[in-house]
Amino acid sequence: MGTDNDILYRLTKGDPDAFEAIFWKYNARVYNFIMSTLYDKTLAQDLTQNVFLSIWEHRATIDTSKSFSAYVYTIAQNLVYRQTEKMLLASRYEEYVQKFQSVTEISAEETLDYQFLEKLIAELIEQLPPSRREIFLLSRRQGLSNKEIAQKLSISEKTVETQITRSIHFLKKHLKPHVALAGILFFLQ
Repeated sequence: MGTDNDILYRLTKGDPDAFEAIFWKYNARVYNFIMSTLYDKTLAQDLTQNVFLSIWEHRATIDTSKSFSAYVYTIAQNLVYRQTEKMLLASRYEEYVQKFQSVTEISAEETLDYQFLEKLIAELIEQLPPSRREIFLLSRRQGLSNKEIAQKLSISEKTVETQITRSIHFLKKHLKPHVALAGILFFLQ
């Protein structure tokens, strides 16, 4: 068993020294990757900490036979992706507010309604089964076509279409009692 494998094995058993060794080995690389994507030092520091927090929290499930470097970067990519999604949603909301602010003043209550719905939508998306959630996010957040998703995930286009339809149905069903703001479902289309 090589040095890296030994450290990873010890990490999976909860050894804090092994975690520290992993942290110092990957910390700068993860930070630089996140920084080169988001261009925000504070955010890069926070997300880098979250990467290592996730590694520690899921240490018992780490597959030591697979590339740990790929595992670390997958966590980092997912966190960057989620952060980018949040920033995009906030940007869309700002555009929405600016567009309609001249016509009508947006009340504090409407802003709170939006924030509530934004959180609710994120929570509902997290409740989707993992493969359905991945397909939905590839479609709605990354803008991939059904064909591109099918190719990327090695599944049929019909499966992609079915999973997206089920996701939208699930979200609409759970959002129906809460949708008071006109146009909020445009995020799902």
